[in-house]
Amino acid sequence: MERIMFSNRMRRVISIMIMLVLFLCVCPEVTAKKAEKNPKYKIKINKQCCTVTVYKYTDGKYKAKKAMICSPGYATPIGTFFLGEKMRWHTLMGPSYGQYCTRITGKILFHSVWYYSYGKSSQSYTQYNRLGTLASHGCVRLTVADAKWIYDKVPSGTPVTIYNSSKPGPLGKPKALKVSGYSGWDPTDPDPENPYRKKKPEIRGVKKKQTIKFGKKFKAKKNVTATNSAGADATGQIEVDVYYHPHYLNRYIWVRKVDTRTPGRYRIEYRITDEIGHSAKKTSNVTVLKK
Repeated sequence: MERIMFSNRMRRVISIMIMLVLFLCVCPEVTAKKAEKNPKYKIKINKQCCTVTVYKYTDGKYKAKKAMICSPGYATPIGTFFLGEKMRWHTLMGPSYGQYCTRITGKILFHSVWYYSYGKSSQSYTQYNRLGTLASHGCVRLTVADAKWIYDKVPSGTPVTIYNSSKPGPLGKPKALKVSGYSGWDPTDPDPENPYRKKKPEIRGVKKKQTIKFGKKFKAKKNVTATNSAGADATGQIEVDVYYHPHYLNRYIWVRKVDTRTPGRYRIEYRITDEIGHSAKKTSNVTVLKK
């Protein structure tokens, strides 16, 4: 009986020793990642402002490199964590599905806005348009482009700090392209099949040629509107440059506005670049008559 008890004790001791050896062999790698003195990146998530700021270690210090708009949730935890495994697609609540998933802690992930199925043309556009607000069940939603950037470039073990502040971060809060109507695609998805890759903003209401009487009031943006690549209103994003052609020069020079008390030729350039980097431009040639 004593031999049997001794044998059982020995087996338990040996089992414990094996577990310790395995622990010491496996854990130093994880600990090393967490304890790395100067990791390449650090990430900060401002839960209150719904922004993500990525810092890169450069020349002996961390510098803000990239800002992202995001949608965390009320259940998103506050604290410092370390990125875990990465999953190209992952099942979320619902069930629903996310692209380019990177674990922050526990069930909390970075991932794209969710999809109804494993398919890039089944994204919820209403949820996409909520980016920049508290909208998730705890995960941190991003555009596909931003989720892919973290998935591709930021290694597991990178520290992530989640906090609350009324200040979005050193790079401010970006804007996400608002979509109008259902297409199912994330506008930022780099997939060549993404229909948004072929779309551009549009500027409307620009007259190619205009003649204005001397001294008449003139506003360059009057009746000029714009839509972004998704067809949503983007009139507020139109930028205008005005150029004047003095009679004594053979070229145009930049001026602040069309001065209807200074006769001559003007050129007005209307430009817009939307949130996914697509741009459009139109030009109007204006002649101000002499008094």
